Amino acid sequence: MKIEEVTWGGLIAAVAIILLLIGIYNTVMTALKNHREEAKRKRAPVEKLEGRADATSEMLKQHEQMLQSDKERLNAMEEQQRIMLRAMVAMLSHEINGNSTDKLQASMVEIQNYLISK
Repeated sequence: MKIEEVTWGGLIAAVAIILLLIGIYNTVMTALKNHREEAKRKRAPVEKLEGRADATSEMLKQHEQMLQSDKERLNAMEEQQRIMLRAMVAMLSHEINGNSTDKLQASMVEIQNYLISK
């Protein structure tokens, strides 16, 4: 086809086709952009809740560790109190009877073993 053979009608048709293709491209790209934005908008509340759930889970782990530490500390304190009460009972028995030196010696050994193992 030579340039002399191009008519105004053909030129207008070619420009119209090009403009139509550009319009279709713009429409498709706008639709994709809107779809992505809508999907992002719908995911936002879920992501917010997931973030809060992760923070709560982390806080729960920290609290569990603190509770475990407190439990161990309280168990150690209870053991100390039991040893002290046994020693006090041995001393009272010695005061009352005047003879219970074997109980006093056993209490002393128990307290020494506890302090050494600490």
